[in-house]
Amino acid sequence: MTTPVTLGFKAFDAHELLCHFVAVQAGLYQRGNMAVQLADITFVADAELPEHVFQASCGAALASAVRGSGQKVVLVAVDRPLFWIWSRAPLGNLAALARRRLATFPVLAPPHALANIVLRKAGLDAERELTLLPARDDLARLGLLRSGSADAAVISSAIAPARLAGLGFHPLCCIGDELRWPTTGLAVNQALLQRAPEQVRALVGIHRESLRMVHADIELTAAVLRDWFDVAPAIAAETAQSYATAFTADGRTSPAIAQGAIDALCAALGIAAPPAWQGFYALD
Repeated sequence: MTTPVTLGFKAFDAHELLCHFVAVQAGLYQRGNMAVQLADITFVADAELPEHVFQASCGAALASAVRGSGQKVVLVAVDRPLFWIWSRAPLGNLAALARRRLATFPVLAPPHALANIVLRKAGLDAERELTLLPARDDLARLGLLRSGSADAAVISSAIAPARLAGLGFHPLCCIGDELRWPTTGLAVNQALLQRAPEQVRALVGIHRESLRMVHADIELTAAVLRDWFDVAPAIAAETAQSYATAFTADGRTSPAIAQGAIDALCAALGIAAPPAWQGFYALD
């Protein structure tokens, strides 16, 4: 019997959905008797997210979990966040962004906080020393950058780095090189984890096999990027190799990285006593 599954996403990009589409392309769902449907949960409030829905956006799941939503991360696909800061001019380093305009994610989106943390490491108070231009998506941020309305922009994996370099922009940093944070994978309501543990284990197992393929079969990963994420054939292989470095080998991260993400998030949210990672991550 085929098991129906709903997988929610916040961004339709390789960062969140590469494992899903590798599973589709390789026939892993069919082999596991699963029928997985995608759902955009960007505008679904935490309290209104149906209990049966898995979500790929683990950074957002963690943000809701520390507020008491009952979410638990059961697989970490990426713990080197696939976001970059690009500039129009060759500024050289992040410190040169002082007094400049940065197109960034909306305030409530986790990448907004991630970018600010990286800027703080470079000695910048983003809220005071930069002009932040929150924009709804990568197309809007790229539009602000191309038009000259922004001096730099935070861009996700939805637009391949090779494409941005081809447009003449300059990479200031990859956020995943500066910050370890479990941003995507699989998160689930703890009630479903208790009620249907076999279903959770089955989906986790399929996505672990997807992760193995992401690292072992660059040709397959490149095909997925071409077919599902509109990466140009000429840059698909190099993009696949670049993205693969951000993905975990087996769906696990370290306790130190998990706790570090909770501590940083709680600091950003003004939560004085960060809870222990075991309440939010299943790393077995």
